[in-house]
Amino acid sequence: MLIDLDVAPASSERPPARVTGSRRLARVVAVAGLVLLLLSGAAVLPRGAGVVEVLRADGVGLSASLLTTQAAYIARTDGRVEAIPLCEGCPSWRAEITSGQRLQLAGGTLVVDSNDAGVATFLDARTGTVLWSQDGFPFVQLVGGRVAEWSPDDGVLRLRELRTGRLFWKRPASAFAGDETRVVLLDGTRAAVYAAADGRELTGPRALSVRGEWDFSVPGAAVQLVGERLIAISGTSVAAFRLDGLEREWRTPVVSPFGAVACGGGLLCVVGFEGVATLDPASGRVRWSGPRWRLVSESDVLTGDDGRSARVDLATGRVTHEFGRGRPVGDLVFYPEGDRTTLVGAGDGRVRGVIPRVTPDACQRAGDLLSCLRHDLTVSVWRFARENH
Repeated sequence: MLIDLDVAPASSERPPARVTGSRRLARVVAVAGLVLLLLSGAAVLPRGAGVVEVLRADGVGLSASLLTTQAAYIARTDGRVEAIPLCEGCPSWRAEITSGQRLQLAGGTLVVDSNDAGVATFLDARTGTVLWSQDGFPFVQLVGGRVAEWSPDDGVLRLRELRTGRLFWKRPASAFAGDETRVVLLDGTRAAVYAAADGRELTGPRALSVRGEWDFSVPGAAVQLVGERLIAISGTSVAAFRLDGLEREWRTPVVSPFGAVACGGGLLCVVGFEGVATLDPASGRVRWSGPRWRLVSESDVLTGDDGRSARVDLATGRVTHEFGRGRPVGDLVFYPEGDRTTLVGAGDGRVRGVIPRVTPDACQRAGDLLSCLRHDLTVSVWRFARENH
C-alpha cells in the first residue's frame, strides 16, 4: 500500500491531503482498458459450471458498494447505507449517515468515508449501529486491526481503536505507509519506523533522500511496504530500504514510474511511462521489461496499450496465455459482447459462466460470489456453481 497524503475530496476547501498511495496504486492494479472480444475457441460451459443470480437490488443513487461472503453493503448518495444478507442469519440492516464514496471492512467494523462533508463514519458491520465518527477530512487506512487517521488540519497521524476511536498514539507526519505490525512515518526527506500496536520507535528518523529525489512534503514521491522493505518511488527511480535500519539496498532508474506492487514469483512489478518492468526486490535488478504493457491486475494478468490482456511469466516476460480484449477483475477475465458478458478464469482460461452485459469496472469478487452494477441501475450478485469433474 502506497500512501502519499496530498488529495482531499474534490469539492472541499480544506488543505489538500496527499493520497497517491491507495488511489494511484489502485489505478495501476485495477486495470483499465477496452472490453470487446469474440472469444476464440470453444465458448461452451463445462458440465455443471455456470453462475446463479442470488440477489437483485436497486442500484439507483449508489455511491459505493462492498461485497463480502455474508452481505452486500451499499452506500447511496442520500446517506442511506444498507447491508443486504447473502445467507441465513447474515447482516441485514439500514442506516442513515453521511454518505461516502468508499467502504472498508475490518474487525466487524464498516468504514464509510471519502465525502464532501469530510466525515468518516464507523458502523457495526452486523447491526448497522454507528460506533463513532471523525470529521475534519481525515484520510483513514486500516492497519493491523486498527485505524490510522491522518488529519490535514495539523499534519498528525493518529492510531485509533477501530471500534471506539480511542487514541493509542500519534506522531507528526507528511505521509505514511503501514502493514499489520509496522507504520512508517515520513517527514520531508526523513523516515522512521514505529510499532503499529503502541507507537514504539523501531528505527529512528533516517534520511531517505538520494540526490534530493525523495521529499515527501511535496507531490511526486510515494512509498509502500513490501515484506521487510520500504519501497520508495520518485519521478525517475525506484529504491528499496530495509525496514530494520532504513539503510538503502538499491536504487534502479525507471522512466516516470506510476507505482509498484508485489507480484507473482516474489517479484516487484513497476509500471511507468515506458511500460512494465519486473525487479528482483533483493537486488533491484531488472528481470525484464515490456513497453507494450501498461497495467497489472491483482491476478498478475497484464494489459497492453492496445487494450489486450495476457497472462505473463513475470520472471521472463514470456506470454503464457493470450486473453485478447478481455478485462481482468480479480481471478476472472470479462468479455462483454452484445447483451452478455462471458467470464473466463484468469488462471486456467476456462469459461466459468455467462451473465448479462456489465461494465467490469463496476464488479467485485468475494469467495464464490460476483457482484456488478448493471446498466439498468440494479445490483446483481451471482454465485458460481461448483464444477463437476
